[in-house]
Amino acid sequence: MMNIGDWVLAASGQDRYISYIDHFSEDTIAAYVIKVARIIDGEPEWMEPTLAIVSLRSISVMNNTLAKEDYQAMIDLAIMTADKEWFFELRERMMRDA
Repeated sequence: MMNIGDWVLAASGQDRYISYIDHFSEDTIAAYVIKVARIIDGEPEWMEPTLAIVSLRSISVMNNTLAKEDYQAMIDLAIMTADKEWFFELRERMMRDA
């Protein structure tokens, strides 16, 4: 089951993208995703966030387990962007996962 906000690996042709679900199509056979990185040789190449529509069959939910360093990097980003809600969400999740 996929939900809005889930991090996913979305396939588009030969390319794979790290993305998150923005919303679903009305017929629920596709999702609108925000692509944030293209996978090249197994490594992410970060890109300007881009909206795309992809079939649900070409999406797989990513593992949401983060290392402590990942949480810290995301918390730093939340602080830099002044996103208080995201900051508190990350902090709570880091405490729960620790």
